[in-house]
Amino acid sequence: MAGPEPDHYRLSDDERDQALERLRTALEEGRLDFDEHEARSTTALNAVTNLDLVPLFEDLPARLRPGSVTGTADTAPATRGSAPVERGAAEHGKVDRKDRGPNLGGLIGWSGFLFLVWGLPAIMSGNVTSIAVFFGFFFLLVVPGLTTVIMRRRRGGGSGELGSG
Repeated sequence: MAGPEPDHYRLSDDERDQALERLRTALEEGRLDFDEHEARSTTALNAVTNLDLVPLFEDLPARLRPGSVTGTADTAPATRGSAPVERGAAEHGKVDRKDRGPNLGGLIGWSGFLFLVWGLPAIMSGNVTSIAVFFGFFFLLVVPGLTTVIMRRRRGGGSGELGSG
């Protein structure tokens, strides 16, 4: 690695998060495969000092190295190409999650609410028409989103995490 050796100190949570963000950017750019990204991310999460992070970024471009590795106070996020960013949040590096597809936790919550409020009373009434209407709306509202989440997970898209926000 070019440049002076960084000082030896304990990492903060923010510095670990920054390292994970830079590794995620390397994955998105195709510089790391999924297995290598997972291994490096696990090492970054378990890193105690800034020197523990140095081997993770030696074969990556300098712009992807976090400040704790380069020995600088650089805390700006790495350039992510065309990743969508929330309005007014660019300076905070927050990623816009609107384009990631349905949230599995939200779908499960919505399904449970719909069933308790409408499905259960329809089933208990025994009216075939009301049961059929309930299942029609249920499948129309919930199943497409659930199918999207399942298909993205099978392709490795990783969207629809439980509890993600």
